[in-house]
Amino acid sequence: MAKIPVRFKRVAAAFDEVAKVRICESSGSEHSPLPESFTDLSHLVNCFIEKDGVVVDEKNNKDDEDEDEGNDSEMGSYWRDSEKKEMLQGLFFGRQCDDQDHDDKRRIREETEFACTVLGDASSPAFKRRLMSHLRDKGFDAGLCKSRWEKTAKFPCGNYEFVDVNLGANRYIIEVNLAAQFEIARAADGYMSLVNLFPPIFVGKPGTLKQILRLMCGAARESIKSAELSVPPWRRNGYMQAKWFSPYKRTTNAVASTLKFEGGFASNRSIGFVTLQVSPYNCRDNFASKAGLKFGQLTAAFSHGGDDMGN
Repeated sequence: MAKIPVRFKRVAAAFDEVAKVRICESSGSEHSPLPESFTDLSHLVNCFIEKDGVVVDEKNNKDDEDEDEGNDSEMGSYWRDSEKKEMLQGLFFGRQCDDQDHDDKRRIREETEFACTVLGDASSPAFKRRLMSHLRDKGFDAGLCKSRWEKTAKFPCGNYEFVDVNLGANRYIIEVNLAAQFEIARAADGYMSLVNLFPPIFVGKPGTLKQILRLMCGAARESIKSAELSVPPWRRNGYMQAKWFSPYKRTTNAVASTLKFEGGFASNRSIGFVTLQVSPYNCRDNFASKAGLKFGQLTAAFSHGGDDMGN
């Protein structure tokens, strides 16, 4: 009987586990109720990149390594930049979306814009949770999604948070200042012309975001290579895709849950530090009890010792 390649077994196992476990849902708790197999499944699935709803081998994606390696003439670059700008404008401004989809995105965007004016600094760690809570207060099925991915041969491990909204049969991802995700050193003019097209607030379906990531990571690679620099892992397509399309937990809690400790420790103690039990007596009482002395004797002993030192 022919042996089944190990790689095929791993892919098959990934699909079997995905069929058994819905790894992107949570009851609202900060701590995932997922089975013990989640860690192994996460490690396995993260060896592959999700593309157009299908998990495919990461090497077939190649992180846009082979794209636009041909003609580097000025005219060729001009047409490529023009085409990319046109594609990006279409993805951002929804030329192909229906009226209902356009209206839904407009409503979410307007409410997010208002939230940005009242919730404070959008770059603060708590902003995304506050945005999620604000949208829920306005009647949207919003959630805070926390993705996590393991280290691979190409990319470091990491985690990311983003807000999504389920509306009807559609799911929308919300990002404030998505352009900041594509900052690179010594960016070429053509690349900056793409970055300048980004709206302040992105509201779009996962498929749309995937196309934007793929397009921009390819453009970033070209710009970085033209400056004779190495492309950092965190600006490659695979790593960028992992932020939004790795296994994630979704919570709707307005505030972060706190861990409960046993043993009578203070509930507000810092995680990672051991709280020591403090004795109810002071040090000289403790010394006296161990030495078998009474308090008066101990005082006299210290006084006598002081007289000796003074002589």
